Amino acid sequence: MPPRPATKLAALPALLLAPVLALGSACASDPVERPPAAPASAPATTDFGGTDIAWVQLMIPMDEQLLPVLDLAKERGADQRLVQLAGELRSRYTGEIQQLKTLRHGAGLDETNPHAGHKMPGLVDADSLAAIGGAGGAEFDRKVTACLREHLDQLANLARSEITNGTSAAVKDLARQVEASRTAGLTQLPGAP
Repeated sequence: MPPRPATKLAALPALLLAPVLALGSACASDPVERPPAAPASAPATTDFGGTDIAWVQLMIPMDEQLLPVLDLAKERGADQRLVQLAGELRSRYTGEIQQLKTLRHGAGLDETNPHAGHKMPGLVDADSLAAIGGAGGAEFDRKVTACLREHLDQLANLARSEITNGTSAAVKDLARQVEASRTAGLTQLPGAP
């Protein structure tokens, strides 16, 4: 596969990254599991622009790094609305991660996480996960709810940026699904209006 031009990766749209950089929160440096690398002979999709690339590369760790929080919420949550939402999100994210990896492969991107070690809203890092895991009772539910609220809100915002600025029809279609599901998730959180 020919190397990707550096200009495409260097010109990541500010509209996608601005909400992430402006809010400054938690970003994990430890990727979850990685599947085997894509074959070098795989054809790359040509309709991916900088926004599409940035969104796919960010969504994978955003989804993967929330999975342990969802698992903890399903196991230890006291509020049944929180437990139910965690189960629904866990199921959705598992399928969505595979879709994102398929898109990443189709764009000819490798499995490198360019966001490893970053701090950003909605991306759960090891310290945040430890704080949630170390809490109990109502404090546990409060921490999980706050984490989910930040995560769902950030992903809905990022999806809207992709829908507005992306060029790939397939990526924009997935972003529409993400925006709808994250917005709906926000209304299901305990204490939501």
